[in-house]
Amino acid sequence: MRLILYGPTALAWWLTARTRPEARGTTDDSVLQSGGVSATGLAYLRERAPFLPMPHHVLTRLWNRPQPPGCRVHSSRRPYPRGSFLRVDHGILAACPELCLAHMAQILSLPQIVRIGSALCSEFALDPTSRGGLLRRRPLTDVARIESYLDRCPSVGGSRPLREALPFMTEHAYSPPEVFMRMVLGLPARFGGFGLTGSTANERLAPTQRAQRVAGRRTLIPDLCWPEEKLVVEYDSNAEHLAPSQITQDAKKRLALEADGYAVVTVTTSQLASTESMETVAREIGRRLHRRLRIRASGFHRRQTELYRIGWSLDGYLDQQWLTRQRAKTQAMASRGETAEPTW
Repeated sequence: MRLILYGPTALAWWLTARTRPEARGTTDDSVLQSGGVSATGLAYLRERAPFLPMPHHVLTRLWNRPQPPGCRVHSSRRPYPRGSFLRVDHGILAACPELCLAHMAQILSLPQIVRIGSALCSEFALDPTSRGGLLRRRPLTDVARIESYLDRCPSVGGSRPLREALPFMTEHAYSPPEVFMRMVLGLPARFGGFGLTGSTANERLAPTQRAQRVAGRRTLIPDLCWPEEKLVVEYDSNAEHLAPSQITQDAKKRLALEADGYAVVTVTTSQLASTESMETVAREIGRRLHRRLRIRASGFHRRQTELYRIGWSLDGYLDQQWLTRQRAKTQAMASRGETAEPTW
């Protein structure tokens, strides 16, 4: 009997996953026939993945018994194409990132879908064992891959809202605040954003030789960029944990961009957390893009408040008690000059 992670449980797995399993670990919907739930299986899952929030959501082909304690069983007779389920651990499978997003799109608002979709398309995983709370990884998926999956599985629930969210997703972001910054600036006003579309995120630029000498590198990767208007927006976390070398590299990067004629707008964490400050930033960006910022959506401030209530933190998708314990352990070890090791 296999456990097949579904919805919020699959999402929590992918938010913390170091990598996407290789293709040989994939299967189609036939695996649902062997999917099931037992007290032993749930205890094993809790031991292997204590970061997964309760209740655990699992998927089977058919379920007509009472829900087990601490578990929500979902049944499906829908056909799923090959690659829909990935083996993530011994005896444990999960809906692939694309299918997981479709499942979540059935219960989330568009901004929430954009946020989690961007996270799975980005270059970070949640990692409370590090001081910054993040780990670098290759993206688990991308917008083209999500769209391709929906084309192969058009009847899957959540496909319509997920398709609507795809144009607003960010790829290759390095942190959740970067994702949220692009959402605030780029989402349409009806979703609480300022509608400043057309930016690329973390796309490599080929600097001139002069800029290369300033930066000490051959490529530059701005957080957000409007290439034709030569405008860059950089997120500055103001994090105390940043090493002096990283601060120096960021300064060189901005000088190099300016040397190549790019105007650089910096957004700090305190600015990003303030709707008033971000409106000032958005108006300045609009001025430099030669776009007049016009907010015509009725109830814009209410929608913006809802967007900010979502925020950028993804911690709410993990088990909160485990997260609190892990952070306390990490902070205690950091104070002693030690490095915490992942416990999952």
